[in-house]
Amino acid sequence: MPEGYIANKHDTLRAQRKDLKRYLKPLQAGEMCVKARGKEFVIAAGYHALRVHFALEGTMVVLPTRDFMDMISEDCPGNNGTASKAARMHSFIVPSRLRDPNARELSHSNQTLAIFAAVVGAEYTLAMVDHNRLLRIHIMSRSVHWRTSDLEPGSEMWSSLWSDNHGPDWIHEREAACAALDAWRLSILAEPAKGRQPAMVDIMCSTQEVFAGFGQHTAHDALHDMAMHPGTPPIFICSDDDRFARLKSTLGTYPLQYVSNNYRQRCLSYANQPSPIAYNYTTDDNFLQRYLKVYRKSVVRMSRELYNEFARLGLFNRLHRIGEPYSVQPEELINVAYTEVPVYQFAGATGDPVYSAIVASRPYGWQYTDDVVDEMIAPDARGAGFSTTLGPASFQVFKDNQHEFDTQGKPGRKAKVRTGKRGRPAKAEPLVGKLRERAARAVSAQARAHARAEVLSSLLQGVEDHEVGGRSQRVGRAILRAQSMRTDRKTRSHSTVV
Repeated sequence: MPEGYIANKHDTLRAQRKDLKRYLKPLQAGEMCVKARGKEFVIAAGYHALRVHFALEGTMVVLPTRDFMDMISEDCPGNNGTASKAARMHSFIVPSRLRDPNARELSHSNQTLAIFAAVVGAEYTLAMVDHNRLLRIHIMSRSVHWRTSDLEPGSEMWSSLWSDNHGPDWIHEREAACAALDAWRLSILAEPAKGRQPAMVDIMCSTQEVFAGFGQHTAHDALHDMAMHPGTPPIFICSDDDRFARLKSTLGTYPLQYVSNNYRQRCLSYANQPSPIAYNYTTDDNFLQRYLKVYRKSVVRMSRELYNEFARLGLFNRLHRIGEPYSVQPEELINVAYTEVPVYQFAGATGDPVYSAIVASRPYGWQYTDDVVDEMIAPDARGAGFSTTLGPASFQVFKDNQHEFDTQGKPGRKAKVRTGKRGRPAKAEPLVGKLRERAARAVSAQARAHARAEVLSSLLQGVEDHEVGGRSQRVGRAILRAQSMRTDRKTRSHSTVV
């Protein structure tokens, strides 16, 4: 330790039984290097690097270094109900100047942050935070400074940077990812199908060696782009060359939207407010509207090409079984550029529910077949209120500064905040009418979903004869009407009301 330097007492206590004492001393500065791969993120400076897995609620916040130093100067026990555990799980109190004074009232007097690690710069600091404390960090040290080239695919250090259960990235390592997918296909084909098959959405989330970076949201939306139900078993895809080629193509193109300049501008910007942890209504709206398709959405906006592909495969017809031949009728197709389609939630007795616009019957042996699930119009994530949902703006550190939508508005024009930053000056507080309109979007989406479901049901009622599986099958109006009423009862009983 440098002479006269005293480490934080809480850090010293936590480092007593572990080989962490060398990290208590001031660390030497160096060039900051960063790289993301799948669900993991590496950030390095000087002699040390951190591999971070953000888990469910972890995120990274950019703070002015002056604000960060003020924040870590005042700590408090963590949010555990046991006093001894809370003493070991310290949080840091957010300075009052960074808290939105007009935001919603919190259940506790101070806003706090659980900061796991930080890279401190002269002007700005990157802090890794997670109020649920599920974020995981692995420290890697070496005798020379880390360089940007060390964090590039193919470098000498590359394979040792990442966890063993995380495979090649579909953005930076496309060729290796395709090879891993081909090997996975062979393993699926070599294993005989027995009983109820696993769902593709579960395989994508759990097999990070092949589907690196895919989680519930991205797996659902990617399968939607492939015209696949989330419960589709891997063998259904791997046994057909065209379906497998579609899977490989989608895995390579779908993630690119999240590294595009358009995504960065719409969803990764900070609010034009003095506080770096102000809630950004615009970026949250942009993400939920543009980058969330079927996962936790009540309706999905489908292009003419994708909608007609669904229709030609019989995926909107409840009496059709997926995978069998289908004779589409002209009135089932659309000519408009886009249309909205209801999204359904399929919930089984165990496990997470799945979401899809596909209502065709799933074959026996699939997950989420008609006989084992409850089906309803999906609740919309935009109705979650102050709960965290999805997207870069929807983390607790920002949601703590979200405004109430059911407060009484104040008369007069709203003052604007002049921060000196680029862009249109923000209002000191949002308009109450705008807040109420945001809060009503989920209810509006569910209403539109019910209306579209009735339109699609009526459309299929008008189609008298279908050629399905080489046989003529008459579609009875009474059957369709009964199915529509059954679904309508379930959806109304689970409707979300704000």
